[in-house]
Amino acid sequence: MFLRGLRRRTGRPVPELVGLFRSIVDGGRRVHPIASDFLEHFMDGSGASRTMSLRWLRSFKVIKKAERKNQRRFERQLAREARLLRDGASTWLHDYWDARINAFIGTELFYVSRMSLLRSQGSFVLTRDGQEVRVSGTVRHRWFDPYDWDRGRWVYIPRHGFVPIAVGRELVEADEARNFLMESRHVQALEGLWQDGRWPRRGRARFEWSLVRTAH
Repeated sequence: MFLRGLRRRTGRPVPELVGLFRSIVDGGRRVHPIASDFLEHFMDGSGASRTMSLRWLRSFKVIKKAERKNQRRFERQLAREARLLRDGASTWLHDYWDARINAFIGTELFYVSRMSLLRSQGSFVLTRDGQEVRVSGTVRHRWFDPYDWDRGRWVYIPRHGFVPIAVGRELVEADEARNFLMESRHVQALEGLWQDGRWPRRGRARFEWSLVRTAH
């Protein structure tokens, strides 16, 4: 777990810190191969951004929960727009929502990215025909987080105990490692139908989301 504190330096020689992180990489390959790969990339010092595997990322409930949170936000907006639309009219809705993500302690995602952000940008068209409003559109999701070892004071790593966050900062300062950007993108399509409800009901909506498969 991360603990807050004021100490920002370890006072240990840089070669010792390098050896510590290299041992974490080697020791974690069997249990947390993705986390080990990203820590090794940090230690390689290129600073190049890394694209996260979408399948791996969405295997964590906390990621899908953030995705669903933004979907519901769009659904509420679309229902409001549908209610106001006049018969025979059409309108566009463009907006975006951000969902903050806190990975659960002990999961591999926690060791890759403790805190991250999912930004969902949506574009939809609504068309009314009588009491029904048809909705269609797409949402472009972008998950991202800098790999920077800057939050908190310690992180607990199996078989290594509590490792100071300052180790990562000192390695960057000594040019033995470099921060980089982690990200992943995917697109979802939405098909929906909103129907007027008799007073005092506010109408009924049905929304269906599907993942758009891309070549990359």
